[in-house]
Amino acid sequence: MAITTTLGGVTIGDGATWGPAYEREGYTRTAVDIGVLHEMADGSVVYDSVATRYRFRLQYNGITEAQRDAILARYIIKTSQAFSPPDTAETYTVFVVPNSWQDSYKEDGGGTRRYWCQLELVEAA
Repeated sequence: MAITTTLGGVTIGDGATWGPAYEREGYTRTAVDIGVLHEMADGSVVYDSVATRYRFRLQYNGITEAQRDAILARYIIKTSQAFSPPDTAETYTVFVVPNSWQDSYKEDGGGTRRYWCQLELVEAA
């Protein structure tokens, strides 16, 4: 069974052929608590928590130009998208985090352009 990652209904990672997979590749999920910690006049602390939402960082390494372009096409979309990570059946509604795109280029020695890229997503409220 192939491990897939989808964003906006488009497969942007297949573990059988290209990331996210290992080491510098993969995705990171961070829980972001929405709330405020108050220190009261008597020295006690009160936490007003509204919710917890997730933030995801996706990284791909050694991918082709076409694969990089497929991921970049999903980054450019600024409306909400469905995101399905490779390790769970859960689907999250996310937005792309502005200014989170990064990529770098290298030759693989065989004349094929290879890229590393990264983008971030944040769960919609």
